[in-house]
Amino acid sequence: MVETATRQDVATSEAAAPPAPAGPLRRWLSVGLRVVVVAAIAVGMVWSVVDQWPQVRSTWLGLAWQSVVLSVLAALAGMVANTMAWRAAVDDLEHRVSVPAALRICLVGQLGKYIPGSVWAYVLQIELSRRVGLPRARAFLATLVSVGLGVTAALGLGLLSLPALREAAGGDDSTYADSVRVALWIVAALFPVALVCAVPRVLTALVQLALRVLRRPPLEHRLTWPGVLRVVGWSALGYTLFGVHLWLLANAQATPGLEGLLRSVGSFAIAMTVGMFAFLSPSGLGVREAVLVAALAPFLVDSGGVGAAMGIALASRLIFTIADVLAAGLAALSGVRQLRRDAPAGAAPAAE
Repeated sequence: MVETATRQDVATSEAAAPPAPAGPLRRWLSVGLRVVVVAAIAVGMVWSVVDQWPQVRSTWLGLAWQSVVLSVLAALAGMVANTMAWRAAVDDLEHRVSVPAALRICLVGQLGKYIPGSVWAYVLQIELSRRVGLPRARAFLATLVSVGLGVTAALGLGLLSLPALREAAGGDDSTYADSVRVALWIVAALFPVALVCAVPRVLTALVQLALRVLRRPPLEHRLTWPGVLRVVGWSALGYTLFGVHLWLLANAQATPGLEGLLRSVGSFAIAMTVGMFAFLSPSGLGVREAVLVAALAPFLVDSGGVGAAMGIALASRLIFTIADVLAAGLAALSGVRQLRRDAPAGAAPAAE
């Protein structure tokens, strides 16, 4: 009973009385800021595509359109799964967000990563969360919890590709061996910490500490094993789908089979996780690309080896850009349709 009382249903809060209208200057500043953010995201996305195209062009033109379409769909499904992981974290933090609202928050918010700097996606998600009634502090913590538990899930899946990456790290190919060694050191350091922090008692203590620092009311209940497992499960599904996305691209040029699928899932999970620490990587390939190349190159010996694997890794980045645009567009469109459905109901009382 107490737990039910402490949870806030965001759908109810969305129907609450609207706030007092802001002054003209504040409205213009708000509109101007939105225009600047949208423009910055658009420029960042265009630059990302233009910058990658010369390197990925030959690989991209050699891919079957069916593989590209299926790969985009797998990436989209993975993004939805990650959104559900974030929603599960919000739920365990004693709030509720509807699935459509969560999709808008996460899928539109993730476009912030195209603005230079590593925090804008999270800032945008927090702002979008506030608009549907979720307090900024809880939105921030939900993001931290979902990212942290997502790292745990990713590193667990990464065990699937660990033997292959260890073999690559011990090889003589300087194109990626040094970067793969860095990735393995990061995994070795992160995994034990991630496992300990995923224990609900420990995770609850960390969340309570963050709430004290933010001067916000503490949680009424501890985070639960079912809640943690839901976040980890959805995150694991997301990373698995991302691995399928990579495997589909490799399958367009070779026959990686089941072993290639397992390597793709494990290597992609590790690559996305250690990519956060790319500044530790030595010169040469970026650490994310190095991990993917090391996993894929053995299956692409007859198709170009390291060069073909590098092309697929870069094609993967380009496909994620396409998927980001599609996901954000569909999520935003659902929000517009929701507003149109709600408009007549909101206008009726005014007419009376």
